[in-house]
Amino acid sequence: MNSQRKLYLSHFLTSWVDRSFEFASYLLISKVYTSSLLQASVYGLTTTLAALLLSNRIGNWINILSRLNTYRITLLTQKSSIIISTVLFHFLDNSKNGHEVPYAFIIILGCTLKVSFIGNSIAIEKDWAMIISGGHLEQVLPTMRRIDLVCKTVSPIFIGFLSTAQPLVITLVICCWTAISTVVEYILISQIHHDVPELGDRAPYRPNSTPSAPDGEEGVETAVAVSFEDYVRHKTFLITLSVGMLYINVLSFGGTMTSYLVLTGYSSGLLGVMKALAGIMGVAGTFAMPLLSKRIGNVRTGLWSIWQLALTLGLVVLALTDTLDRTATSILLFGGMAASRLGLWMFDIAENLILQEYTASSHITSISGWQYSMSNLFDLLQYVLTIAVPDPRMFIIPASISLGFIIGAAIIYSYFVWRDRGHLIHKLKLR
Repeated sequence: MNSQRKLYLSHFLTSWVDRSFEFASYLLISKVYTSSLLQASVYGLTTTLAALLLSNRIGNWINILSRLNTYRITLLTQKSSIIISTVLFHFLDNSKNGHEVPYAFIIILGCTLKVSFIGNSIAIEKDWAMIISGGHLEQVLPTMRRIDLVCKTVSPIFIGFLSTAQPLVITLVICCWTAISTVVEYILISQIHHDVPELGDRAPYRPNSTPSAPDGEEGVETAVAVSFEDYVRHKTFLITLSVGMLYINVLSFGGTMTSYLVLTGYSSGLLGVMKALAGIMGVAGTFAMPLLSKRIGNVRTGLWSIWQLALTLGLVVLALTDTLDRTATSILLFGGMAASRLGLWMFDIAENLILQEYTASSHITSISGWQYSMSNLFDLLQYVLTIAVPDPRMFIIPASISLGFIIGAAIIYSYFVWRDRGHLIHKLKLR
Protein backbone atom coordinates (compact mmCIF):
# COMPACT_ATOMS: atom_id res chain seq x y z
CA MET A 1 0.00 0.00 0.00
CA ASN A 2 1.51 3.35 -1.03
CA SER A 3 1.65 6.40 1.23
CA GLN A 4 -1.30 8.14 -0.39
CA ARG A 5 -3.58 5.15 0.19
CA LYS A 6 -2.37 4.87 3.78
CA LEU A 7 -3.26 8.54 4.21
CA TYR A 8 -6.76 7.86 2.86
CA LEU A 9 -7.22 4.89 5.21
CA SER A 10 -6.05 6.91 8.20
CA HIS A 11 -8.37 9.76 7.20
CA PHE A 12 -11.26 7.31 6.90
CA LEU A 13 -10.69 6.01 10.43
CA THR A 14 -10.42 9.54 11.85
CA SER A 15 -13.53 10.71 10.01
CA TRP A 16 -15.60 7.66 10.95
CA VAL A 17 -14.88 8.01 14.66
CA ASP A 18 -15.33 11.79 14.67
CA ARG A 19 -18.57 11.81 12.61
CA SER A 20 -20.01 8.94 14.63
CA PHE A 21 -19.37 10.65 17.95
CA GLU A 22 -20.49 14.04 16.62
CA PHE A 23 -23.91 12.58 15.78
CA ALA A 24 -24.06 10.35 18.87
CA SER A 25 -23.16 13.12 21.32
CA TYR A 26 -26.20 15.26 20.45
CA LEU A 27 -28.50 12.25 20.45
CA LEU A 28 -27.22 11.38 23.93
CA ILE A 29 -27.66 14.97 25.14
CA SER A 30 -31.23 14.98 23.80
CA LYS A 31 -31.85 11.67 25.55
CA VAL A 32 -30.71 13.04 28.93
CA TYR A 33 -32.24 16.53 28.57
CA THR A 34 -35.62 16.04 26.90
CA SER A 35 -37.37 19.40 27.20
CA SER A 36 -35.03 22.07 25.85
CA LEU A 37 -32.31 22.89 23.31
CA LEU A 38 -30.38 24.74 26.02
CA GLN A 39 -27.98 21.95 27.09
CA ALA A 40 -27.14 21.00 23.50
CA SER A 41 -26.55 24.68 22.69
CA VAL A 42 -24.31 25.18 25.74
CA TYR A 43 -22.23 22.16 24.71
CA GLY A 44 -21.89 23.45 21.15
CA LEU A 45 -21.22 27.03 22.24
CA THR A 46 -18.50 26.09 24.73
CA THR A 47 -16.63 23.75 22.40
CA THR A 48 -16.86 26.32 19.61
CA LEU A 49 -15.57 29.07 21.90
CA ALA A 50 -12.54 26.92 22.71
CA ALA A 51 -11.90 26.45 18.98
CA LEU A 52 -12.32 30.20 18.37
CA LEU A 53 -9.76 31.14 21.01
CA LEU A 54 -7.20 28.44 20.22
CA SER A 55 -7.37 27.71 16.47
CA ASN A 56 -4.71 30.23 15.44
CA ARG A 57 -2.46 29.13 18.29
CA ILE A 58 -2.89 25.57 17.12
CA GLY A 59 -1.98 26.60 13.58
CA ASN A 60 1.27 28.16 14.85
CA TRP A 61 1.93 25.32 17.32
CA ILE A 62 1.86 22.80 14.47
CA ASN A 63 5.04 24.43 13.17
CA ILE A 64 6.90 24.05 16.47
CA LEU A 65 6.80 20.25 16.87
CA SER A 66 7.81 17.72 14.28
CA ARG A 67 5.07 16.60 11.95
CA LEU A 68 4.96 13.11 13.45
CA ASN A 69 4.74 14.30 17.06
CA THR A 70 2.03 16.82 16.12
CA TYR A 71 -0.13 14.10 14.62
CA ARG A 72 0.44 11.69 17.49
CA ILE A 73 -0.53 14.26 20.12
CA THR A 74 -3.71 15.33 18.31
CA LEU A 75 -4.62 11.68 17.62
CA LEU A 76 -4.28 10.53 21.23
CA THR A 77 -6.06 13.62 22.57
CA GLN A 78 -8.98 13.13 20.17
CA LYS A 79 -9.52 9.48 20.86
CA SER A 80 -9.11 9.63 24.65
CA SER A 81 -11.61 12.51 24.80
CA ILE A 82 -14.18 10.45 22.89
CA ILE A 83 -13.75 7.35 25.06
CA ILE A 84 -14.00 9.22 28.36
CA SER A 85 -16.98 11.29 27.15
CA THR A 86 -18.82 8.15 26.07
CA VAL A 87 -18.35 6.59 29.50
CA LEU A 88 -19.62 9.79 31.18
CA PHE A 89 -22.68 9.86 28.90
CA HIS A 90 -23.43 6.30 30.01
CA PHE A 91 -23.20 7.43 33.63
CA LEU A 92 -25.56 10.36 32.96
CA ASP A 93 -28.09 8.12 31.22
CA ASN A 94 -28.24 5.89 34.29
CA SER A 95 -28.27 8.67 36.87
CA LYS A 96 -31.50 10.26 38.05
CA ASN A 97 -29.84 13.37 39.47
CA GLY A 98 -26.48 15.07 39.89
CA HIS A 99 -25.98 15.67 36.17
CA GLU A 100 -24.11 18.96 36.52
CA VAL A 101 -20.59 17.73 37.38
CA PRO A 102 -20.29 14.90 34.82
CA TYR A 103 -21.86 17.12 32.14
CA ALA A 104 -19.29 19.81 32.93
CA PHE A 105 -16.53 17.25 32.36
CA ILE A 106 -18.19 16.22 29.09
CA ILE A 107 -18.09 19.85 27.95
CA ILE A 108 -14.40 20.15 28.87
CA LEU A 109 -13.64 16.95 26.96
CA GLY A 110 -15.68 18.28 24.05
CA CYS A 111 -13.38 21.32 23.99
CA THR A 112 -10.21 19.20 23.90
CA LEU A 113 -11.77 17.02 21.21
CA LYS A 114 -12.66 20.02 19.03
CA VAL A 115 -9.26 21.70 19.36
CA SER A 116 -7.32 18.49 18.72
CA PHE A 117 -9.48 17.74 15.67
CA ILE A 118 -8.71 21.19 14.25
CA GLY A 119 -4.98 20.62 14.80
CA ASN A 120 -5.23 17.26 13.10
CA SER A 121 -7.16 18.71 10.15
CA ILE A 122 -4.72 21.59 9.59
CA ALA A 123 -1.72 19.27 9.80
CA ILE A 124 -3.10 16.66 7.40
CA GLU A 125 -5.04 18.75 4.87
CA LYS A 126 -2.73 21.77 4.64
CA ASP A 127 0.66 20.12 5.15
CA TRP A 128 0.92 16.33 4.94
CA ALA A 129 -1.43 16.00 1.95
CA MET A 130 0.47 18.64 -0.03
CA ILE A 131 3.81 16.88 0.50
CA ILE A 132 2.55 13.33 -0.02
CA SER A 133 0.77 14.32 -3.26
CA GLY A 134 3.80 16.17 -4.59
CA GLY A 135 1.85 19.43 -4.70
CA HIS A 136 -1.19 17.98 -6.54
CA LEU A 137 -3.72 18.84 -3.87
CA GLU A 138 -6.48 19.14 -6.46
CA GLN A 139 -6.36 15.33 -6.75
CA VAL A 140 -6.01 14.45 -3.05
CA LEU A 141 -8.41 16.96 -1.46
CA PRO A 142 -11.59 15.85 -3.32
CA THR A 143 -10.82 12.23 -2.38
CA MET A 144 -10.36 13.14 1.28
CA ARG A 145 -13.61 15.13 1.22
CA ARG A 146 -15.30 12.15 -0.41
CA ILE A 147 -14.09 9.88 2.39
CA ASP A 148 -15.33 12.36 4.97
CA LEU A 149 -18.73 12.50 3.33
CA VAL A 150 -19.03 8.71 3.08
CA CYS A 151 -18.42 8.64 6.84
CA LYS A 152 -21.04 11.38 7.33
CA THR A 153 -23.40 9.28 5.22
CA VAL A 154 -22.95 5.86 6.79
CA SER A 155 -22.01 6.55 10.42
CA PRO A 156 -25.28 8.37 11.33
CA ILE A 157 -27.26 5.35 10.08
CA PHE A 158 -25.09 3.10 12.20
CA ILE A 159 -25.42 5.35 15.27
CA GLY A 160 -29.14 5.90 14.67
CA PHE A 161 -29.89 2.19 14.82
CA LEU A 162 -27.27 1.56 17.50
CA SER A 163 -29.14 4.05 19.69
CA THR A 164 -32.02 1.56 19.92
CA ALA A 165 -29.75 -0.94 21.71
CA GLN A 166 -29.02 -1.09 25.41
CA PRO A 167 -26.97 1.89 26.70
CA LEU A 168 -24.12 -0.40 27.78
CA VAL A 169 -23.90 -1.84 24.25
CA ILE A 170 -23.65 1.67 22.75
CA THR A 171 -20.89 2.60 25.20
CA LEU A 172 -18.87 -0.57 24.53
CA VAL A 173 -19.17 -0.33 20.74
CA ILE A 174 -18.05 3.33 20.57
CA CYS A 175 -15.20 2.83 23.05
CA CYS A 176 -13.89 -0.36 21.43
CA TRP A 177 -14.04 1.00 17.89
CA THR A 178 -12.29 4.21 18.97
CA ALA A 179 -9.50 2.27 20.69
CA ILE A 180 -8.93 -0.01 17.68
CA SER A 181 -8.94 3.00 15.34
CA THR A 182 -6.31 4.72 17.49
CA VAL A 183 -3.87 1.81 17.20
CA VAL A 184 -4.32 1.41 13.44
CA GLU A 185 -4.01 5.16 12.74
CA TYR A 186 -0.91 5.41 14.91
CA ILE A 187 0.78 2.64 12.92
CA LEU A 188 -0.29 4.01 9.51
CA ILE A 189 0.94 7.54 10.19
CA SER A 190 4.28 6.25 11.50
CA GLN A 191 4.70 4.24 8.30
CA ILE A 192 3.81 7.22 6.10
CA HIS A 193 6.32 9.41 7.95
CA HIS A 194 8.99 6.74 7.40
CA ASP A 195 8.12 6.25 3.71
CA VAL A 196 8.09 9.97 2.80
CA PRO A 197 11.41 11.55 3.91
CA GLU A 198 10.19 15.05 2.96
CA LEU A 199 7.83 14.97 5.96
CA GLY A 200 10.85 15.19 8.24
CA ASP A 201 12.48 18.11 6.40
CA ARG A 202 10.37 21.02 7.66
CA ALA A 203 12.36 24.07 8.74
CA PRO A 204 11.99 25.08 12.39
CA TYR A 205 9.41 27.68 13.42
CA ARG A 206 10.82 31.17 13.97
CA PRO A 207 8.43 33.70 15.50
CA ASN A 208 8.37 37.14 13.84
CA SER A 209 10.74 36.00 11.11
CA THR A 210 10.38 36.28 7.37
CA PRO A 211 10.24 33.34 5.00
CA SER A 212 13.74 32.24 4.23
CA ALA A 213 15.73 29.07 3.87
CA PRO A 214 17.74 27.86 6.86
CA ASP A 215 21.51 27.98 6.57
CA GLY A 216 22.66 25.37 4.14
CA GLU A 217 19.13 24.47 2.99
CA GLU A 218 18.00 26.01 -0.26
CA GLY A 219 14.35 26.02 -1.25
CA VAL A 220 13.01 25.33 2.26
CA GLU A 221 10.67 27.97 3.60
CA THR A 222 10.56 28.82 7.27
CA ALA A 223 7.03 28.82 8.67
CA VAL A 224 5.87 32.30 9.71
CA ALA A 225 3.20 33.36 12.18
CA VAL A 226 0.69 35.69 10.47
CA SER A 227 -0.74 38.49 12.61
CA PHE A 228 -4.45 39.25 12.58
CA GLU A 229 -3.79 42.55 10.79
CA ASP A 230 -1.86 40.76 8.04
CA TYR A 231 -4.60 38.14 7.82
CA VAL A 232 -7.26 40.82 7.27
CA ARG A 233 -5.13 42.37 4.51
CA HIS A 234 -4.46 39.01 2.87
CA LYS A 235 -6.00 38.38 -0.52
CA THR A 236 -7.96 35.39 0.78
CA PHE A 237 -9.59 37.22 3.71
CA LEU A 238 -12.92 37.78 1.92
CA ILE A 239 -13.05 34.10 0.98
CA THR A 240 -12.45 32.96 4.54
CA LEU A 241 -14.98 35.53 5.77
CA SER A 242 -17.64 34.10 3.46
CA VAL A 243 -16.76 30.57 4.60
CA GLY A 244 -17.01 31.66 8.22
CA MET A 245 -20.45 33.18 7.71
CA LEU A 246 -21.73 29.82 6.48
CA TYR A 247 -21.19 28.51 10.00
CA ILE A 248 -24.07 30.58 11.39
CA ASN A 249 -26.21 27.80 10.09
CA VAL A 250 -28.83 25.90 12.06
CA LEU A 251 -30.22 24.61 8.76
CA SER A 252 -27.89 21.60 8.39
CA PHE A 253 -27.76 18.23 10.12
CA GLY A 254 -25.66 19.67 12.92
CA GLY A 255 -26.20 19.29 16.63
CA THR A 256 -28.78 22.06 16.94
CA MET A 257 -30.96 20.85 14.07
CA THR A 258 -30.64 17.23 15.24
CA SER A 259 -31.83 18.21 18.73
CA TYR A 260 -34.68 20.28 17.24
CA LEU A 261 -35.87 17.45 14.99
CA VAL A 262 -35.76 14.93 17.85
CA LEU A 263 -37.79 17.28 20.05
CA THR A 264 -40.38 17.79 17.27
CA GLY A 265 -41.01 14.07 16.90
CA TYR A 266 -38.67 12.71 14.21
CA SER A 267 -37.06 9.36 15.12
CA SER A 268 -33.31 8.77 15.43
CA GLY A 269 -33.48 6.14 12.68
CA LEU A 270 -35.16 8.54 10.24
CA LEU A 271 -32.64 11.27 11.04
CA GLY A 272 -29.81 8.86 10.37
CA VAL A 273 -31.25 7.98 6.96
CA MET A 274 -31.90 11.63 6.06
CA LYS A 275 -28.40 12.62 7.13
CA ALA A 276 -27.12 9.80 4.94
CA LEU A 277 -29.06 11.22 1.98
CA ALA A 278 -27.47 14.59 2.61
CA GLY A 279 -24.09 12.88 2.70
CA ILE A 280 -24.76 11.24 -0.67
CA MET A 281 -25.48 14.67 -2.15
CA GLY A 282 -22.23 15.92 -0.65
CA VAL A 283 -20.32 13.02 -2.23
CA ALA A 284 -21.94 13.95 -5.56
CA GLY A 285 -20.58 17.45 -5.02
CA THR A 286 -17.01 16.14 -4.69
CA PHE A 287 -17.38 14.51 -8.12
CA ALA A 288 -19.16 17.49 -9.70
CA MET A 289 -16.67 20.08 -8.43
CA PRO A 290 -13.60 18.90 -10.45
CA LEU A 291 -15.74 18.61 -13.60
CA LEU A 292 -17.12 22.13 -13.25
CA SER A 293 -13.74 23.50 -12.20
CA LYS A 294 -12.10 22.21 -15.40
CA ARG A 295 -14.66 24.21 -17.34
CA ILE A 296 -14.87 27.49 -15.42
CA GLY A 297 -12.07 27.35 -12.81
CA ASN A 298 -12.06 27.10 -9.02
CA VAL A 299 -13.09 30.70 -8.35
CA ARG A 300 -16.26 30.64 -10.47
CA THR A 301 -17.11 27.12 -9.31
CA GLY A 302 -17.17 28.57 -5.81
CA LEU A 303 -19.51 31.31 -7.03
CA TRP A 304 -22.07 28.94 -8.55
CA SER A 305 -21.94 26.55 -5.59
CA ILE A 306 -22.40 29.12 -2.82
CA TRP A 307 -25.50 30.56 -4.50
CA GLN A 308 -26.92 27.05 -4.97
CA LEU A 309 -26.42 26.57 -1.23
CA ALA A 310 -28.28 29.80 -0.41
CA LEU A 311 -31.23 29.00 -2.69
CA THR A 312 -31.79 25.45 -1.42
CA LEU A 313 -31.62 26.53 2.23
CA GLY A 314 -34.32 29.07 1.43
CA LEU A 315 -36.61 26.06 0.89
CA VAL A 316 -35.72 24.78 4.36
CA VAL A 317 -36.75 28.07 5.96
CA LEU A 318 -40.01 27.95 4.01
CA ALA A 319 -40.64 24.49 5.48
CA LEU A 320 -40.16 25.85 9.00
CA THR A 321 -42.84 28.55 8.65
CA ASP A 322 -45.66 26.14 9.61
CA THR A 323 -47.67 27.18 6.53
CA LEU A 324 -47.55 23.71 4.93
CA ASP A 325 -48.87 20.30 5.87
CA ARG A 326 -46.62 17.69 7.53
CA THR A 327 -45.78 15.88 4.29
CA ALA A 328 -44.86 19.01 2.33
CA THR A 329 -42.91 20.34 5.30
CA SER A 330 -40.87 17.13 5.55
CA ILE A 331 -40.15 17.08 1.80
CA LEU A 332 -38.93 20.68 1.71
CA LEU A 333 -37.10 20.37 5.02
CA PHE A 334 -35.12 17.22 4.30
CA GLY A 335 -34.94 17.77 0.53
CA GLY A 336 -33.62 21.30 0.94
CA MET A 337 -31.02 20.28 3.50
CA ALA A 338 -29.88 17.36 1.33
CA ALA A 339 -29.67 19.44 -1.88
CA SER A 340 -27.73 22.18 -0.06
CA ARG A 341 -24.91 19.69 0.64
CA LEU A 342 -24.14 19.61 -3.08
CA GLY A 343 -23.29 23.31 -3.14
CA LEU A 344 -21.68 23.32 0.31
CA TRP A 345 -19.10 20.66 -0.44
CA MET A 346 -18.37 21.99 -3.90
CA PHE A 347 -17.71 25.38 -2.32
CA ASP A 348 -15.64 23.80 0.45
CA ILE A 349 -13.27 22.12 -2.00
CA ALA A 350 -13.07 25.20 -4.24
CA GLU A 351 -12.27 27.43 -1.25
CA ASN A 352 -9.52 25.12 -0.01
CA LEU A 353 -7.89 24.97 -3.43
CA ILE A 354 -8.09 28.76 -3.83
CA LEU A 355 -6.59 29.24 -0.36
CA GLN A 356 -3.72 26.89 -1.19
CA GLU A 357 -3.15 28.63 -4.54
CA TYR A 358 -3.20 32.18 -3.17
CA THR A 359 -1.19 31.56 0.04
CA ALA A 360 2.56 31.02 0.42
CA SER A 361 3.49 27.65 1.93
CA SER A 362 5.25 29.46 4.80
CA HIS A 363 1.94 31.11 5.77
CA ILE A 364 -0.57 28.33 5.09
CA THR A 365 -0.87 26.78 8.58
CA SER A 366 -1.12 30.18 10.28
CA ILE A 367 -3.67 31.49 7.75
CA SER A 368 -5.60 28.24 8.14
CA GLY A 369 -5.58 28.75 11.91
CA TRP A 370 -7.12 32.20 11.47
CA GLN A 371 -9.69 30.72 9.09
CA TYR A 372 -10.71 28.13 11.69
CA SER A 373 -10.98 30.91 14.27
CA MET A 374 -13.15 32.93 11.90
CA SER A 375 -15.37 29.93 11.23
CA ASN A 376 -15.72 29.14 14.91
CA LEU A 377 -16.57 32.77 15.71
CA PHE A 378 -19.62 32.50 13.47
CA ASP A 379 -20.33 28.95 14.63
CA LEU A 380 -20.39 30.37 18.16
CA LEU A 381 -23.09 32.84 17.13
CA GLN A 382 -25.20 29.91 15.94
CA TYR A 383 -25.32 28.57 19.49
CA VAL A 384 -25.93 32.06 20.88
CA LEU A 385 -29.03 32.18 18.67
CA THR A 386 -30.46 28.95 20.07
CA ILE A 387 -29.51 29.83 23.65
CA ALA A 388 -31.31 33.15 23.23
CA VAL A 389 -34.28 31.37 21.61
CA PRO A 390 -34.26 27.83 23.12
CA ASP A 391 -37.97 27.15 22.55
CA PRO A 392 -38.34 24.72 19.59
CA ARG A 393 -41.62 26.46 18.69
CA MET A 394 -39.62 29.64 17.90
CA PHE A 395 -36.95 27.84 15.81
CA ILE A 396 -37.96 29.87 12.74
CA ILE A 397 -36.17 32.90 14.26
CA PRO A 398 -32.61 31.43 14.34
CA ALA A 399 -33.37 29.67 11.05
CA SER A 400 -34.23 32.95 9.29
CA ILE A 401 -31.16 34.69 10.73
CA SER A 402 -29.00 31.80 9.50
CA LEU A 403 -30.37 32.18 5.98
CA GLY A 404 -29.64 35.90 6.06
CA PHE A 405 -25.98 35.27 6.91
CA ILE A 406 -25.67 32.62 4.19
CA ILE A 407 -27.01 35.04 1.58
CA GLY A 408 -24.58 37.64 2.95
CA ALA A 409 -21.72 35.15 2.53
CA ALA A 410 -22.71 34.59 -1.09
CA ILE A 411 -22.72 38.35 -1.71
CA ILE A 412 -19.27 38.77 -0.11
CA TYR A 413 -17.82 35.93 -2.18
CA SER A 414 -19.40 37.44 -5.30
CA TYR A 415 -17.60 40.70 -4.50
CA PHE A 416 -14.30 38.79 -4.17
CA VAL A 417 -14.84 37.22 -7.59
CA TRP A 418 -15.69 40.58 -9.16
CA ARG A 419 -12.63 42.22 -7.56
CA ASP A 420 -10.34 39.33 -8.50
CA ARG A 421 -11.59 38.75 -12.05
CA GLY A 422 -13.27 42.02 -12.98
CA HIS A 423 -16.60 40.32 -13.76
CA LEU A 424 -18.89 37.60 -12.38
CA ILE A 425 -19.86 35.64 -15.49
CA HIS A 426 -17.30 34.68 -18.12
CA LYS A 427 -19.41 34.05 -21.21
CA LEU A 428 -16.72 32.30 -23.22
CA LYS A 429 -16.15 29.78 -20.44
CA LEU A 430 -19.82 28.88 -20.26
CA ARG A 431 -20.25 28.09 -23.95
